Amino acid sequence: MGKRKATRKGPSQADADSNGHAPDEIQFVSISEETRRRYLNYAMSVIMSRALPDVRDGLKPVQRRILYVMYQELRLTSDAKYKKCAKICGDTTGNYHPHGTAAVYDALVRLAQDFTFRETLVDGQGNFGSIIGLPPAAERYTEARLTPIAAELMSELRYQTVETRPNYDATRDEPVVLPSRFPNLLVNGTQGIAVGMATNIPPHNLREIIKACLFLIDNPEASVAQLMRSVKGPDFPLGGRIVTDRKELRDIYEEGRGSIKVRAEWRFDTQGRKEVKNRLVIYSIPYGVETGPLMQAIGEILHSRKLPQLVDIADESDDNHGLRLVLELKNGSDPEAVMTYLYKHTNLEQNFGYNATCLVPDEHGVLVPDRCPLNRLLKYFLDFRFETVRKRFEFQLAQLEKRIHILNGFVIVFDGLDRAIKIIRGSSGKQDAAEKLMAEFPLDEIQTNAILELQLYRISQLEIGRIREELAEKEKEAKRIRSILKSDKKLWGVVGKELQEISDEYGSKRRTTLGSAEEVAEFDPQAYILRENTNVVITTDGWIRRMGKISSVDKLRLREGDEVLDVLPTSTLESVIFFSSDGTAHTLPVTEIPPSTGYGEPLAKHVRLSDGANIIAAVSTDARFTPEDTEVADQPVPAPYLLVATAAGQVMRVSLSAYRTASTKNGRKYCRLVSGDRVVHVQLVEEEDTVFLVSRKARLIHFPVGEVPVLAGAGKGVKGLKLSDAGDEVLGAQRLTRPSDVLKVINDNDKELSFGQMKYSVTSRGGKGVKTSQRTGLQRIIRPDINLIDWAEVET
Repeated sequence: MGKRKATRKGPSQADADSNGHAPDEIQFVSISEETRRRYLNYAMSVIMSRALPDVRDGLKPVQRRILYVMYQELRLTSDAKYKKCAKICGDTTGNYHPHGTAAVYDALVRLAQDFTFRETLVDGQGNFGSIIGLPPAAERYTEARLTPIAAELMSELRYQTVETRPNYDATRDEPVVLPSRFPNLLVNGTQGIAVGMATNIPPHNLREIIKACLFLIDNPEASVAQLMRSVKGPDFPLGGRIVTDRKELRDIYEEGRGSIKVRAEWRFDTQGRKEVKNRLVIYSIPYGVETGPLMQAIGEILHSRKLPQLVDIADESDDNHGLRLVLELKNGSDPEAVMTYLYKHTNLEQNFGYNATCLVPDEHGVLVPDRCPLNRLLKYFLDFRFETVRKRFEFQLAQLEKRIHILNGFVIVFDGLDRAIKIIRGSSGKQDAAEKLMAEFPLDEIQTNAILELQLYRISQLEIGRIREELAEKEKEAKRIRSILKSDKKLWGVVGKELQEISDEYGSKRRTTLGSAEEVAEFDPQAYILRENTNVVITTDGWIRRMGKISSVDKLRLREGDEVLDVLPTSTLESVIFFSSDGTAHTLPVTEIPPSTGYGEPLAKHVRLSDGANIIAAVSTDARFTPEDTEVADQPVPAPYLLVATAAGQVMRVSLSAYRTASTKNGRKYCRLVSGDRVVHVQLVEEEDTVFLVSRKARLIHFPVGEVPVLAGAGKGVKGLKLSDAGDEVLGAQRLTRPSDVLKVINDNDKELSFGQMKYSVTSRGGKGVKTSQRTGLQRIIRPDINLIDWAEVET
């Protein structure tokens, strides 16, 4: 529970509040309930007053207030002089939006960016940011005014077509919504993040959206599929190409959410006399992508030689040629392959997360957040537009009727003008004249006041004709408006006609082209790697690197206390499989292994090794040095096989095929270990081989590899050497393929011993083996010498 103190009231207030609490009484409340109440208040404030747009005018409160200040108070229409943005922001924050000028200026800048809005609402003069990613200048340096189409959002304010409410300090009134004459929400789109919900609506083509509105007026029950005959999809300011299938787009518009894939467009350079085949020009990019970071990302790919076909890049964009990013390729390069790589690794391809969440009026007219399909978005706007036009006509009719009433009074007085003048001259004042005129003529107070304020020569013989003409015109217009207001069909006709006028005046061609998912080629990373022979160096401490030529293992640079575990000959198109002592295999493409003449990098930077685990062996997937997969009769998995031995004496064979492809950072299990056990040996073997297994207590067993079962997956294996002495463990193994093969070890006296296979006959696995020394044990196995490859003798 928490406590809060009741607010102290002044002496003129009651001694208790509405709940009966004394002014100084401490009230105990539930912390959870109070937190929930305050969080909900905050959440609703963000949703309703900051993040989500109104479906009717497509604006958030800050945008609406900026435009209202520019139009209504500063009179910054499209034909006015520019005014400092500092003035606009100051008036907006001071009068309507007390949240700081930084937030207001940021919103103002976006309204002026032609790469953000499809139809910009603010005409900016100065630096309002750029597609390169440069920030806008400070508000004191920039100037702005409204664009012509922005006036269409507010031109009907003077007809009292929308509700108003007091501003934050109740000194002014502001419109709740603008009487927009076009569906701004879909035309310009919007983005916003609220509490527990968000919105992300892309821009669309004005002509297409209005065409869909006109269809919906004639067919109120039209489906999304029918509307999509007009609305082809989003139309982004900088173009781009939509490669989402038509059916997917329809599902997105029906559900109000989904992902739209957009990619850049390119062509061959045609600036010269003829087409240049080795120069590509990117002339449209996905929405929201800045060319500065994009060029930097492509530059990093170029300098790292990850895309060898790419020679140079340049940004040749200007006001005359528009967006123009030039890529120079090697002669004979496949441009489709180059672009496929760039689509995969840069922002030249983006997924636009469509989310049509906005504030919509419920059955009581209260705004609530909702995610809407395309037809409902347009329906909400059209219903609002219908009501706005109706209110405009009602206002105009009321003004006409007032004028007609006054004009009728002028006509009445004209018939007795001499009497009226005599009455006015003989009156003691305005009030006396008014009373006498109303007594003499069939006039009311409004008509009488209008006559008294008018210069009487205006009702002379010369002027009465004009008054009667005006009266006839006003009565004719009033009759027309009454006819429209009596018929919903005629009113919808006016709505449609005005929408068509907006389309004709401000509409433009579509900029974003439409494609399909079939254009998205599957990315093959192998196509972008130059085949080069290389050597992968692995150390006992787990450091890796690749080197082109190695003259001697002894000359390799190593960290203090480290030594070379193995040197694997391979190529840049292959992978290396690293086997750790915890029974996990990690497969890493050779291209991800850093080229270095120094120490290289720890393998742990690329994969996730468990605590205490170390690398005990590595195998290349290069078919020149490692046999390819072949099916073996009566075996569950193909050869070649790896012989795995553990410190507890367990042995097994596993297929290399399961580990050839790149793995995740967690790797793949190749051996299931019991608690306290670890892998001590992994090596490729063949069926006809034999193997030595040797323990720390100097026990050795010699048995055929064929006796070790092949497992279909990671398992615990079978007994290879039975360890009976306490503290004994298997140190390792030695594959024996020739009579001259020997196992070399270091004993506890630091003496080197050799065990030849002729002395120790082949027995069955699982026995205790032979005691090779009664006095001393063994420290470690000496690894065989590493044979370096002479690449001049190897076929590529």
